[in-house]
Amino acid sequence: MQDRIPHVNEAPRRDRQMIWAFWLAAALAASAGVLPFAFGGTTSRVAVVAIPFGVAALALGACALLRDAGRTITSGLYFVAGLAIVYGLLSMFSLPLQQAIGGTCPVPPQPCAPGLQRPLTVAENTGMGFGAGFAIASLLVGFFGLLVFYRRAVLPPSAPPERKIPAIAPPPSAVQPVAVTPTPNSSAAENGSAPEDEPELPAHQEDERPELPPHESTPPTT
Repeated sequence: MQDRIPHVNEAPRRDRQMIWAFWLAAALAASAGVLPFAFGGTTSRVAVVAIPFGVAALALGACALLRDAGRTITSGLYFVAGLAIVYGLLSMFSLPLQQAIGGTCPVPPQPCAPGLQRPLTVAENTGMGFGAGFAIASLLVGFFGLLVFYRRAVLPPSAPPERKIPAIAPPPSAVQPVAVTPTPNSSAAENGSAPEDEPELPAHQEDERPELPPHESTPPTT
């Protein structure tokens, strides 16, 4: 008995996963560039990260559009997106690092010495936190899309699988049937009829032997 399992072609499903992964990564990168500007406004000192994050969003979107161009182009676009995201993260976190090393201006109304920067505001800190989180998520989701792309390119198309189930043999019985050779008497007895008389052989008759003549003795001669 053979049971056919319905074959599900995994190529379209992998294509959808890859496309959605790249588009989601592009959306996350674009959001990472917009959030610092949305929280801090035009006066935010971390709003400049919108440029590198925008480049990363364009590169990830190109990965989704040019997915059939080959491994080299897709890998190169993801590499450009990764560099842009890393550059944007370093640009954001370089400002607090500079303030930690060089110092910040004192709280107004005290005068600020030349070369010092004012401390980060709450809006700037919030925009940096959300921007960094979305940027890292974009990098990871894009890597997942690249992984699916490589797996799709490596796996060859497989034939529909078939599952073969052998027939179930009946359990062996405890007593094996014994072949019985029917005899004329037994077959007649089984059929309910009287057994036929066997032909009788003729009685043994002894053949009569011919009688010999009486023995005559000759008298002795003198």
